[in-house]
Amino acid sequence: MYSYTPQTSQPIPHKHLAVCGSTNNELMQSLAQQEIDSSQPYLLTASQQTAGRGQRARTWQSPIGNIYLSLYHPLSVPISGLLSLVVGFHLTRLPIIQQINRQRHAANLPPIGVKWANDIGYYATNHTIEKNSEGNSFRKLAGILIEPVAVDNKITGVVVGVGINIEAAPVLGDATQESMGYQAVSLTQIIDETAQAQMTLNAKNEKAQNQTAHNQAGPSTLDLPYPKADDLYLPVSTTILRAIHQFTSFKHQAYSLPSFIEDYQSVNVLAGRQVQITQQPLKDINQSDLETAKPVVLQGEVMGLNEDGSLQLKTDLEDKIVKIYTGTIRII
Repeated sequence: MYSYTPQTSQPIPHKHLAVCGSTNNELMQSLAQQEIDSSQPYLLTASQQTAGRGQRARTWQSPIGNIYLSLYHPLSVPISGLLSLVVGFHLTRLPIIQQINRQRHAANLPPIGVKWANDIGYYATNHTIEKNSEGNSFRKLAGILIEPVAVDNKITGVVVGVGINIEAAPVLGDATQESMGYQAVSLTQIIDETAQAQMTLNAKNEKAQNQTAHNQAGPSTLDLPYPKADDLYLPVSTTILRAIHQFTSFKHQAYSLPSFIEDYQSVNVLAGRQVQITQQPLKDINQSDLETAKPVVLQGEVMGLNEDGSLQLKTDLEDKIVKIYTGTIRII
């Protein structure tokens, strides 16, 4: 397992806004206008966003009570899709996520993990879905948006944007989901769901063994206070710094990347699943061809990651491993 010790105990500069359009946009603009020192990390957070962004310019709904955070870091190595995966992996190692996952394991619930390539959450099971919901629906807790910072057409740093639903989970309609097949979930909801599953399991154990839940089944609720965004800014930003440090180590330490690929499998919520991947036509083809082009649909089993961050898919038809760099994923 990768370990990291900060080189300095000094906290990085942190600015908090009550409201902003987008923390990533705000931070990128401050860098462009040289309002902050681009040679040092910088943290920007907001209580609410009015124009939050996700991948491919999708809207990120941003009610009060959640984490909206952007961290700038100077970078001397090329940026790749691996960075988002490394950030996601380390976010699942946050102490509060680890504690929740231990409890979910005990309650036979799916753990919080990483969904390639930018999402954190879990796939709902029969125990965690509403009766009229699809059994394979992804419950999205957090999203990651990586954007390069360039000076004179040279990448000099990176802004890592992270949104985590802490107290509030936006209700997503069909248009907002954009056929992604997921619903948002908050940490508060996950804690409640896990506690309820534990109580149900305890009751079954008590009935089966004719003993009290106190003597036999253990605690029936999570020993966790409901988290607050303000309490998580420091651990989340420290976790992002740890992820960036590991990402930069891939270039200099031969063992670092293969070790990460192996570790990632432990949090890969797609590992071993049968999936359908829909890839839209490339936008660089001419307009007339783009209008008539049809999406490419692939089906197969997710095997893991390649060292460039692409997904390994063992296809159903040809029984071969193909690299997936983009696409909408649905488990089948």
